[in-house]
Amino acid sequence: MEDKKCNCWRKTECPLGNRCLTSGIVYLATVSTDEKTETYVGLTDTPFKSRYANHKQSFNKSTYKNQTELSKYIWDLKEKKKSFRLSWRILGRARRYSNTTKKCGLCTLEKYFIICHREMASLNKRSELGGSCRHATKFLLKNFC
Repeated sequence: MEDKKCNCWRKTECPLGNRCLTSGIVYLATVSTDEKTETYVGLTDTPFKSRYANHKQSFNKSTYKNQTELSKYIWDLKEKKKSFRLSWRILGRARRYSNTTKKCGLCTLEKYFIICHREMASLNKRSELGGSCRHATKFLLKNFC
């Protein structure tokens, strides 16, 4: 049996082209205005639809407006009353953190796109690259006590 790829009620409104339930991906968000286009590279270990819901929350609730560089940019556009179009696509798939290998393919792939394809990550900050893998924290001993 094939895994379900989308559960959107209106398939034409799926943010990821009827693949919103895909997990373990690095994605590209493209924000276009009449003047310019900016891009943001992100990742999700969970189904994209869950990550997308968090992004939408950060675009609509001011308490979350500084959650990501993407949300900061969207809020800047909204405050300037500029119209924009937002689209999403998958850049690649990777394995999440493995406690056996101590490596995270998702974080590595995201960093690859931010460093090697800078044109795809105009909104991402270089400071994001120095952080450790947040997927590894669920394997810390403190989570089992």
